[in-house]
Amino acid sequence: MYDFITKKQNETIAESIGNYRGQAYPLETALGAVLIGRLYGWRVLKIIHSPATYKKYEKILGVSFEEICPERGPNAKKSLGLKIADRLNSFWAVATGKKKIPNKAMLDDGSELPEDFDDA
Repeated sequence: MYDFITKKQNETIAESIGNYRGQAYPLETALGAVLIGRLYGWRVLKIIHSPATYKKYEKILGVSFEEICPERGPNAKKSLGLKIADRLNSFWAVATGKKKIPNKAMLDDGSELPEDFDDA
C-alpha cells in the first residue's frame, strides 16, 4: 500500500531487528516511529519524542529518520504540536522542550488551532 523505504534501508532495518537484544517494547515503538514518520514527517517525530528517545529509536533501527522520512508527511497538518510550533515560529524550541506546549503529541482532524490556544 505504501512505498515506505528503499531496499537498502529495509535491509538495514531488517539487520538491526535481527541483531536486536533487549526488551521488545523499544523495538516495537521504534518500528512504529518509522510508520508515523513516513505519514507525518520527521518534524512530528521530533515534537512527540524527547531528543533522547528519538536518537534511541534511530540507534535501534540503524537509520536516520531524516533520511527515511519526509520533513512533513501527508498527514503533518493533523499534528497539533507542529501547528503550534509553526504558529510560534519556534520549531526547535518546541522539539527540544525549551518551549512547553500542552498536548504536543495530539493528532487532530486537521482543523485550525483550538480556540483556547494562547500564543502569548
